[in-house]
Amino acid sequence: MQLKCIGKIMSLASENHQSNRNNCQEKAFTLVELLVVIGIIALLISILLPVLGSANRAAKRTKCLSNIRNMQIAQILYCNDNRGYLIQAGFGHGGSHMHDSIAWFNTLNQYYQNKLVARCPADDSPHWGPFPEGIPIPNAPTDQRRQTSYGINPFLDRDMVPWGGPYVKISQIRQTSKTIQFLEMAKTGEFAGADHPHVDQWIGPGARVIAARQCETNMHGGPRLSLDARANYGFLDGHAETLRLRDVLGEGVLPDKHNLFDPATAR
Repeated sequence: MQLKCIGKIMSLASENHQSNRNNCQEKAFTLVELLVVIGIIALLISILLPVLGSANRAAKRTKCLSNIRNMQIAQILYCNDNRGYLIQAGFGHGGSHMHDSIAWFNTLNQYYQNKLVARCPADDSPHWGPFPEGIPIPNAPTDQRRQTSYGINPFLDRDMVPWGGPYVKISQIRQTSKTIQFLEMAKTGEFAGADHPHVDQWIGPGARVIAARQCETNMHGGPRLSLDARANYGFLDGHAETLRLRDVLGEGVLPDKHNLFDPATAR
C-alpha cells in the first residue's frame, strides 16, 4: 500500500515537472527577440544620454548664474553701507598675493547671510584648496590655492583701472545694467588663483586666446578659443547673463571702443 502511494506521488511530481518545463519553453525568448530588445534599449540610451547631459549642463549654468546674482546683491549691500564705494581685487597671480585683506571675496563674505558660494558647479579646477590640498598654481606662492571661480572687472577697481576713471563709487557708472562686474576665472594656469583678469590685454586678433588664458570663456559652452565661447557674467545693476565672448568684447577692449568692461563705452 505504501509503495503504491509513493509511486503515485512520484508520478504526479514527474508530470508536474514536465508541465513546468513545457511552460518555461513556451515563455522563453528566442535569440532574435532578445537581440531586438537589446537593440531597443541601446537606442533609448543613445537618445536619453545627450538629453540628460544637456539638462545637467543647464542646471550647472543656472546655479552659477544664481551664485553671481547673490554676489551682485552682496556688492550692492556693501555699496549701501560704504557710501557707494566699489569692491576691490586682492588675490594676485604670477607670484604675488597682492592684498588678500581687501580682496572682494573676503569683503563680500561679511555682507552675505551665509558663506558666499563662490564656486561654479562646472568648475573642476585641480587648484582648489585650502592649502595643502589641491595642486600648486603655476608661478604662484607655494601655499596659494584657488578660492573662487569668479573675478571682477579691473575697470571697476580704483587701483587697477587701465585707463579712464578711476571708478571709485557706483554712482560714477552711467550704465550699471551694461557694465560687467563679475566674470569666470580660468580653471588652470597662473590666473587660476586670481580674483581679476586684465581685460585691457584682450585686444587685436589674439584677444580670444588671451581672454581664454585669464578667464574660463567657455565655462558654459562653445569652443574654448573662439568668440562664440559662452560664460556667465554679472552686471553692476545686479543681474547676470550667459553671453558669448563676442558679445562682451564688442568692438574690442580699447579706449573709445564699445565693450561691456569699460564704463565709458558700455551701452
